[in-house]
Amino acid sequence: MSALLHLTDGHVAYGKVEAVRSVSLEIAGNEIVTIIGANGAGKTTLLNAIMGILPLKGRVSFAGGDLARFEIEDRVAAGLSLVPEHRELFATMNVEDNLELGAFRVPRAQAKTSFERVYTLFPRLKERRKQLAGTLSGGEQQMLAMGRALMGAPKLLMLDEPSLGLAPIIVADIFRTIGELRASGVSVLLVEQNAQAALKIADRAYVMELGEFILSGQASEVAANQRVAASYLGFTHEGESAI
Repeated sequence: MSALLHLTDGHVAYGKVEAVRSVSLEIAGNEIVTIIGANGAGKTTLLNAIMGILPLKGRVSFAGGDLARFEIEDRVAAGLSLVPEHRELFATMNVEDNLELGAFRVPRAQAKTSFERVYTLFPRLKERRKQLAGTLSGGEQQMLAMGRALMGAPKLLMLDEPSLGLAPIIVADIFRTIGELRASGVSVLLVEQNAQAALKIADRAYVMELGEFILSGQASEVAANQRVAASYLGFTHEGESAI
């Protein structure tokens, strides 16, 4: 299976401080890949660098093209989209207008299809379409942030902490939607502190510590690792002790 996104030997620095070093990852079509790790591990930094918000050293390709040559707008047009941790919605604009901004680079006919798709995935947004984004609940704002990113018909959706601050029942809805995206042909790169939920839904996983990947593999295998279980899942496997 050919990679949709392929990064080799990635490095990201803030001045002289290297926040991400020597990381390599790949994501195929119709695949959910998660990156788990503690706060400050470098997960958000890596997503921002792939999106073009931060400079990234290394070899990176997307859909067969050299991503290093693309500005942020070109990456969006190529099918790469990021839902940031803080959502960054336009609070004084209504739901429908926020969604429309996500389709600014697509033809009008495609935007209409995108609206239908988003409202099918998130019926609550259709109910709230004339409501100001700033008055939505936290869960509804997360749905709107994801919906806005989907308006551009991305091939790869990068999600940074989508469950942060949300009630468990809303988290379940968000993760169910992520699974539906994979079924519809959208790949997902998921950064998530709720490691247990992320590993359940993902196909493959990377574990990040201090800017480096210390472990990768099938999500089920990563979840079975005793160190991961003890550090991120809150338990040790029977008959094993944490490292």
